[in-house]
Amino acid sequence: MSGSRAIGPSAWLLGGAGLAIGAVAAWLVGQGNPGNMGLCIACFLRDTAGFFGGAGFKMGAVAYVRPEIVGLILGSTASALAFREFRARGGSATILRFVLGFIFMTAALVFLGCTVRAWLRLGGGDLNAAFGIAGLVAGVALGAKLLGSGFNMGRSGRLPAAAGWLGPALGVALLALAVMAAAGAKPAAFTLTPAGARATAEKAVISAEGEPLKPEGATMADGAVVGADGAVVSGAESVAAAKPMPGGKRAPFAIALAAGLALGVVAQRSRFCSVGGIRDAILVRRFDLLFGVLGLLAGSLAVNLVLGQFRLGFADQPIAHTDALGNLAAMAVAGLAAVLLGGCPFRQVVMSGEGDADAFAAVLGMGAGALFAHRLQFASSSAGLAPSAWPVLGVMTALLIGIALWKRESLPETTAAERAA
Repeated sequence: MSGSRAIGPSAWLLGGAGLAIGAVAAWLVGQGNPGNMGLCIACFLRDTAGFFGGAGFKMGAVAYVRPEIVGLILGSTASALAFREFRARGGSATILRFVLGFIFMTAALVFLGCTVRAWLRLGGGDLNAAFGIAGLVAGVALGAKLLGSGFNMGRSGRLPAAAGWLGPALGVALLALAVMAAAGAKPAAFTLTPAGARATAEKAVISAEGEPLKPEGATMADGAVVGADGAVVSGAESVAAAKPMPGGKRAPFAIALAAGLALGVVAQRSRFCSVGGIRDAILVRRFDLLFGVLGLLAGSLAVNLVLGQFRLGFADQPIAHTDALGNLAAMAVAGLAAVLLGGCPFRQVVMSGEGDADAFAAVLGMGAGALFAHRLQFASSSAGLAPSAWPVLGVMTALLIGIALWKRESLPETTAAERAA
């Protein structure tokens, strides 16, 4: 295959898009987002689901409608409308796409990040991410093999216009709730992690101003949190070591929303996908999309170095654990799920804004997966994998293999590249 066929003109557009996404993501960390998590689709969909799930799903620490997600959806909608690419479509194994989104999210929460954050973590110096990326490549390679042997979810078709507006309607609804929460008018049924809040090992919550928020009625005495009954909940040493709650670490609302809108336009125009590049390189020896991934890594690395956020090593990385085998296996499962879906979670969110009802189902599946993972407590933490993580990964792998075999069929009139789309 000649070089001109392997790398087409779109490679530079995709490389520029990846560079912009990586740079903005790293910059958002400087604006207040969690470390190496300026933009993580899995984490941000998890936080958004936490807003609805709250304490009932053990998500009080990760409850916040991320404006970046809202911006990505509505930015892609605006771009698709402006360039006459908004089209209501779907009907390609929609329920299965919900299941695949669910599986992707459960695996991503074992790794602690999606296929975008894996590269952002590496760009911030987190070497644990290298194991995750190795697993991602392995999972994508297996998915490419399945595509080449006949896996096919079926073609999508035109749908009534109303179906195409499901994604944008979700974006508008989330925007309204986010604005209400930012204005202090959040509906009581939902949960919002206080900005800048920290939690002690004993689950006491302390505000950014140092006042105890939980348990109810607690006070601060000599640096310790004291319950309403007078018993010490967290000693002064534990309070000093309290860790920021992920949902409470966030960039200013307007900045986060503007960044999401801008990146939604960039991603819609470029067709950026953090999994498609690896898939195409393996499956059809095309490298255009891979330029987007390389740009993502380069952009985050450059901005992290400029802002002094780069910290090379394995230990004490933000929102990460050091279980190498767990990182590798989790991202292998996530990568396989993403290939069967036809694109990474970032791409699914963007396509949901373009009128794709199948992508909308995948996004809903990811949200459901986040609720499931936290309710049953198999999401990882910085301390390591949850005890049930390996059985869950085993079940998810079996489900993926079952889906792959079920949807495997002989369709000589389509090529592997067409089935990957």
